[in-house]
Amino acid sequence: MVSTILLLLGAVISYCIFNIILNGVWVPLFKLLPRKYWQDIEPTLHPNWQYRENHKLFDRLGDAFLLVSPGRIACFTESAEAVHQITSKREAFPKPTEAYAILGQYGENVITLEGAAWRMHRKITSASFNEKNAALVFKESIRQTEGLINLWLGPDGLGNKTFNTIEHDTASLMLNIIANIGFGLKILWPGQEFPADADPRLAKYATQEAPEGYTMSFVNALAHTLDYLILLLVAPKWLLRIVPSKHAKLALEAETNFIGYINQFLQEKIEDVRKGNDTGEGLDIMGSLVRTSYGEQPANESGKKGAQVARLTDSEIIGNAFVNIVAGHESTANVLHFALVELATNPASQRRLQRDLDNIAGNADPKTWDYDALVNPLLGSMVGAAINETLRLFPPVVDIPKKVSPTQDQPITIDGERYLLPRNTNIGMVVIASQLNPRYWPTKPSKVSDAETDIEDFVPERWFQTESSGSNSAKVEGADTEDFGGYVGSDTSAQLYHPPRGSFIPFSDGARACLGRRMAIVELVSALAVIFQKYSIELAVDEWASDEKVAGMNENEKAELYKQAQQKSRETVKGATSMITLKLHGNNYESLKKPELELALDEYLAENANTFSSDPKLANYYSSRARTAGSPVKRDAVDGAVERLKVARRRATKAVEEFVAPAESEDEPTSTSTAVARTPGRALSLASRIPLPATPADVAEAVDRSTVAVRTRVVSLYRESGITEATQATRESLSTVASVLFAISAFELYFLRPEILADRYAFTIPAISFLGTKDFPVFVPDMFLLLTSSFWSPALLWAFTSTILPSIAGYFINLSINSHHNRRRSFHGSDPVVDPLTFSIAKALISYVVYGEGITFGGWIDETSIARINTAIYGGYKGILTGTAITGILSMYDAVLKK
Repeated sequence: MVSTILLLLGAVISYCIFNIILNGVWVPLFKLLPRKYWQDIEPTLHPNWQYRENHKLFDRLGDAFLLVSPGRIACFTESAEAVHQITSKREAFPKPTEAYAILGQYGENVITLEGAAWRMHRKITSASFNEKNAALVFKESIRQTEGLINLWLGPDGLGNKTFNTIEHDTASLMLNIIANIGFGLKILWPGQEFPADADPRLAKYATQEAPEGYTMSFVNALAHTLDYLILLLVAPKWLLRIVPSKHAKLALEAETNFIGYINQFLQEKIEDVRKGNDTGEGLDIMGSLVRTSYGEQPANESGKKGAQVARLTDSEIIGNAFVNIVAGHESTANVLHFALVELATNPASQRRLQRDLDNIAGNADPKTWDYDALVNPLLGSMVGAAINETLRLFPPVVDIPKKVSPTQDQPITIDGERYLLPRNTNIGMVVIASQLNPRYWPTKPSKVSDAETDIEDFVPERWFQTESSGSNSAKVEGADTEDFGGYVGSDTSAQLYHPPRGSFIPFSDGARACLGRRMAIVELVSALAVIFQKYSIELAVDEWASDEKVAGMNENEKAELYKQAQQKSRETVKGATSMITLKLHGNNYESLKKPELELALDEYLAENANTFSSDPKLANYYSSRARTAGSPVKRDAVDGAVERLKVARRRATKAVEEFVAPAESEDEPTSTSTAVARTPGRALSLASRIPLPATPADVAEAVDRSTVAVRTRVVSLYRESGITEATQATRESLSTVASVLFAISAFELYFLRPEILADRYAFTIPAISFLGTKDFPVFVPDMFLLLTSSFWSPALLWAFTSTILPSIAGYFINLSINSHHNRRRSFHGSDPVVDPLTFSIAKALISYVVYGEGITFGGWIDETSIARINTAIYGGYKGILTGTAITGILSMYDAVLKK
């Protein structure tokens, strides 16, 4: 408990220091210094700098740089050579497990451990990640993707509809797949029915209804647990129980149900193993861990006599199952999300992908696809290239942490130069920078921006260049040679481009590479293949034109319209951020206007129909939605091109060049001029060399340019200082009744403090003759009074009469609650915890009785304390009553405005 509280406080303090003090105060002040002092380090002081700066920062500073402070040394590198050396020597460059300790909350696991304990966990858990199980993942991914497509096509099955739930849908798809991988469950999509021959024990967990003993279905419990994972891992449970927040309550309820489910799964699987009912068939990571730990012969043992049997405890089984779910769900869902967005943004690449699918799978039903026959051709086709390109641009983890062994310094070699890293140095392998370094990748001039190369563009075709720019194949001295289990093949197909070792590590590399990377690739390959075999996905253009308006456009007008959507899409993906993994974080409603909020609420209710459709308050909404086969909310103002995609049946396959939009053409437009004639520049070459005095117009223009430059710099410094934002935030914070209440209380306390905590002489600042100052005595509050009743008696009396008792009255007699309920408001987060009007009335009554009439309630209140407070506070008790009158009037005025 103590460690959890300290962890929470540390997280809060770190957040405040980094986001409020560092970024809000220190960085703007730091940048007031001459540029040479901050221009190199300043980018690293911002959150998400690895993704925003990527290779550009290393291009200025070099392949590796150190950040040195009195407390620690941090090394960041994009060098493929250095990354290969670091990942090849696990003991010399171990994982900083202290940074992952929070993931051990449900049990120690392969992520949170190092040394011998990690080796044991790795060998046991790696048994499930083999090609046999990869084939089962292939089949399950196909089944689940077909369910998602049916959801997208709608009840009529025609498709060609705009959907705004791409982030939610890809997460649901991967959640359903991971439920099968982790627990052997087959989760159903809306409208699907469970097979009649299915295990009834597992069938009850696969539906959307909560079974007996639970308040949530397994799917909803798992989904909400993952949604609120950061909150659940950081905040202690007792705090979540007492915090008056619906999100905290939902998170706690979801986790309680989820833990109940996995404990029940564990006990059922233990019982099956002990009774011999578990055949080991099918993909089920938890079942495999149970068989390893409860079976007669652990799976990782070779049967040698005297060999120590490695077994996991129940908590370790749960811990490993949990981290596999987190890692497998979050990363693959986000990669699929990015891949669909990029393929919709780049229709030419999408058509090439569909042409390859036609050649590989044809029109065969995906249910009949054979893993052994298709997976390698798919990985070597445009499907595999699109996945690799998505992983290159959007790796799940942009910065993989390592550290130098605490026992001794460690050398690394970069471009033939040997460097010694001090022990305990933190290392950041900036994956995104390595993967955007033109040194390691084939590039061409960008077709979509003014950049010199297309290294930051989505170009899957680059993966069909088979010549590598350097293999980094030299053996690393002291590299790991032990087999730790798991998939050992390449992350890219033999038919595709092989970048230098260490330059493409979306799943890390070496002994601590992701155990499930083969499973993730198989999930992504099968999902893309099923979606694009028969269907196309486009960016929605609803923001600029309706379907009717688009139908009346010619080809050039349509191309220009789609260019707008493409531009917005490319700008939006640049705003991706990392919390657990890199993703596009949606659900930012703070800046939305009323129509946009209506649409956001409509989409949320549509996504969670299974949860809310039974609520009688929403019956009319869902009935109107069913009648219109869509949303009753007008879709006029919509933001977020990336989140709005359209799925339609594929058009007839054409030649690739027919699909290249005008913006993607390699031919540059011919420049034209409106001038009637041009004067040859060479004819004026002599005159141009004769120096002439500046004319008054030239001087005025130069002064004007200087003035504009200074004004622009001053305006820029003012904007970067954050003064406008801070002023606006302060204004919004003070423009509330609660702020006025605090201000009046602070005003009273200002006058009361010298009475109850008097100042005492401390020392004298001597006169400074050349400044003409005199001796200045310094007085400070007498802190020893805190040990006497002379302070506490009046202090507690004022606190109870002016704050505590009025707050209790305002909490229990809260007039705003009934008012809001009568208006059937859905969101109770706006209800004030303490009613300000009741607070003011209660404070006025108590103050008049105590300070005005001098009532001591039978001697419970000290008359001297009453007199001291009456004397100290400005205006005495009448001043207090004046303050309550002001806040009471403001409370009523505020209520009228809100109504």
